[in-house]
Amino acid sequence: MTRPNVDMAGNHVLRERGRDAASRTPDFRRALVGAGCLLLLGGCVTTRGGAPVVATMTIEVPAAEALILPQPGGPRVVGVIETRFANALQQKVMLGTDALTPGQNAFDVTFFGPVEGRTGDENIKTDSFLGDDALAEEMERALPGVDMRPSTYFVQNRYGPFGYALGRGSGRDLCMYAWQRIQSQERVNVVTGDRGVLSVRLRLCQTGATEASLLRVMYRYTINGYFLPRSWQPYGRPLPVPTDIGRVGGPLIYPAEAFGPGGAAAPPPEPARTPRAASPTAPVARKDAPTVPAGPLEGYPTVPAPQ
Repeated sequence: MTRPNVDMAGNHVLRERGRDAASRTPDFRRALVGAGCLLLLGGCVTTRGGAPVVATMTIEVPAAEALILPQPGGPRVVGVIETRFANALQQKVMLGTDALTPGQNAFDVTFFGPVEGRTGDENIKTDSFLGDDALAEEMERALPGVDMRPSTYFVQNRYGPFGYALGRGSGRDLCMYAWQRIQSQERVNVVTGDRGVLSVRLRLCQTGATEASLLRVMYRYTINGYFLPRSWQPYGRPLPVPTDIGRVGGPLIYPAEAFGPGGAAAPPPEPARTPRAASPTAPVARKDAPTVPAGPLEGYPTVPAPQ
């Protein structure tokens, strides 16, 4: 009589244990599934990460994409560094440097306009508007320790007037810092207005250079880029052809100074004459010889020579 009770009690215990195991099985399975998902997610992160992304908008571009180029035969372009802003595209076109003065010869050009793939609104490029304080800070950064003296001459190239300063660098180096702002003066788009500004800077040092040879780089550089919208027009309306070109009595231009004594308009050199005998007396001055003033002329500004 006792055996069935034992069996019944034993069966009852086994059934209770089975219920406990069955009730714990879903939790265990859910834990396994969750751990598997975490492992899969971790594997996806590691496999899809790839190389790190550089957090900067400054990149190096090929020399063929330079927005400004020196004249053919001028300083060579050795590299171009480009920076994108929300309102401007800036490039440092680095030029070949053979001088002893520390630093890199370069054109710094900024195109203010609609930049493709712009960054956040906080990444704004400010426009210095050629202020004296801003130019002094720029020259100090580009040519630290060099005494730069601004020139009082009025000079201009095909894009308009520009200013420059000269200073003596290390050894026989002559250094120049030039600046130019290109902006429309006569509007092409009357309704919307001409938008866009070009800001150009040039830092240039050369051993044994002259003022004229350094200025030649600013005279003959070329802008090599633009923005697509028609409202972006920093050059303005082109000047009309002068009415006196090709007419009788028009202006005469002698290119002897620009192209040297061998220019097409330069007179042929006089043949050298061998004197028959040395004259014991002092030569007599010619009446048509120009008179060289002994001092500065009145009414003209005195331009200090670079030190």
